[in-house]
Amino acid sequence: MTSGHRRLRWLSAGALALVAVAALAVVLLGSRSGGHHGSDTGVPAGDTTASVTRRTLSESSTVDGTLGYGSTSELYDRIGGTFTWLPSVGAVIDRGETLWRIDDRPIVLMYGSVPAYRTLELGVSDGPDVKELNENLIDLGFDPYGAIAASSPDGDYEAFGAATAAAVKRWQKADGLPETGEVELGRVVFAPGARRVTAVKVTLGQDPPGTTVPAETTPSTPAATTPAANEPGAGKSPAKIPASKSPRKDKGSPAKGKGKPAKEQPAQDKPAVESPAKDEAAKDDPGKESPSGEAGAGEVVLTTTSTQQIVQLKVKPEQQQLAKLGETVTVQLPGGGVAPGRVTEVGTVASESSSAASEPKGGSGESGESTIPVTIALERHVAHLDEAPVSVELVKSIRRNVLAVPATALIATAGGGYAVEALASSASGEQSRRVTVPVTPGMFADGYVQVEGADVREGMTVIESQ
Repeated sequence: MTSGHRRLRWLSAGALALVAVAALAVVLLGSRSGGHHGSDTGVPAGDTTASVTRRTLSESSTVDGTLGYGSTSELYDRIGGTFTWLPSVGAVIDRGETLWRIDDRPIVLMYGSVPAYRTLELGVSDGPDVKELNENLIDLGFDPYGAIAASSPDGDYEAFGAATAAAVKRWQKADGLPETGEVELGRVVFAPGARRVTAVKVTLGQDPPGTTVPAETTPSTPAATTPAANEPGAGKSPAKIPASKSPRKDKGSPAKGKGKPAKEQPAQDKPAVESPAKDEAAKDDPGKESPSGEAGAGEVVLTTTSTQQIVQLKVKPEQQQLAKLGETVTVQLPGGGVAPGRVTEVGTVASESSSAASEPKGGSGESGESTIPVTIALERHVAHLDEAPVSVELVKSIRRNVLAVPATALIATAGGGYAVEALASSASGEQSRRVTVPVTPGMFADGYVQVEGADVREGMTVIESQ
C-alpha cells in the first residue's frame, strides 16, 4: 500500500469519528434537556403554576334595581294670579332661585323642612318657619352685617325682628319685589334642598282654578296690565273646578258655601297679603283666622324630586340581611360602568309583588313573591341616566388578609379532604419535586379559595390543573 492510500484511509476514519462524536453529543444534550424539564419544574405538560398570596375575598349576591331620584314632592301655588314663567322638565332649582313666576313676580325656593303656612312679618309669633326664613336670608347673603345673629344671642333664629325685616327688604329688592319687609304666604316655598323638576302641572297664562284676581293689585303690579286681568272672568281657569268639587271647600275658600267669589279688596297703600279664604273665615267667625293662618289657591304647579340619585331595590326576605344600613356597595351601570353607593334605607315589612297583588282571586293559586324595599344613594352623579335598569352587588361575607390560591389548584384527596400540589426544592436546591400539601378550604370568591394548613405558607408555588 502506498503512502497516498494510507493517508486517504486515515482521513476517512477521522471523518467518521467526528460524525460519531457529533451524533453522540446531540443525543446527550437532548436527553439532558428533556430530563431537566421534568426534574427541575415538576410541572406536568399543559399545567401552570401560581403562588399562595394574601388577599381579601368577598362573596356577594347580585340584585337588580332601578336608577332614579329620591324624595318626590309636589309644590303648590298659594298666591293666585297668572302664570307668566315656568321651568322646564329636568331643570334643577337651588336655594334662592325662581320656581315659577305669577304676574311676572317670582315664587322663590328656600330650604327648610317646615312648609310655609302664614305671612311672616313684624309681630308674628316665634316659630320654626321664621327660623327657616332667617337661616336662608343669612345663607343667601342678605344679612351682611350679622344683625340677625346679633338679635338672636341664643342662636334659635325663631324671632322675626327688625333685622329680619331689613334682610327681607334686601331680598325683595334683589328679586324685583315690593320692598315691604314682610313675606306673604306663597311667595316662598320651603323644601329640604334643591329640587329637580319632573313634571309641570300648569300652563303659561293659566290662572289657578277657582281663584279671583289676587288682592295684591297695586299700580305697580304687572297683573293690572295683563289683558286677562281686564277681561270678564279674569282670575278663573279655563277648566274651572266646580265649587262643589273644589279642594278648598272645607278650608274657608271663596268656593265655600254657595261658591260665590269673595269680594275684591280695594287697593291699599301697602299691598294686601290677606287671602280671600281668610276673609271668608273671618265672616263665618269674626276675629278668627283660618286654621292655617292664611290659605292660598293650593294648585299643584310642579312635581319635583331631590337631586340625589338613588337605586331602588326589591330584595327577597332571605336577602334582607345582605343589605346593611350604611354599607358601601357597587352599582353596575348600563354599558359596563360602575358607581359606588351606600345603603340609606332598608325596609322592615315585606310586600307582595304588584303582579301577584293584581291577580284575581280564584286564579292559579300561586302566591306572589314577597320583597323588601332597599334604597341606595349614589356617591357620585351619573349623567344622562334616569329610570335605567342597574344591578347591585350585595356583600354576603368578606375575609380580609387571608392566604388564597386559584380554585383550580385545589384537589380532592381520597379521604374526603383537600390538598394542593406544591413544588418543593431538593436538598441541593437545583431540582424541584411535587409534594401534596393538605389544606382546609374556606371562602370561594372571584376564582380564588381561602386555604389554611400547617404547611401552607405565603409565596409557596402550587400547580394549577387545566
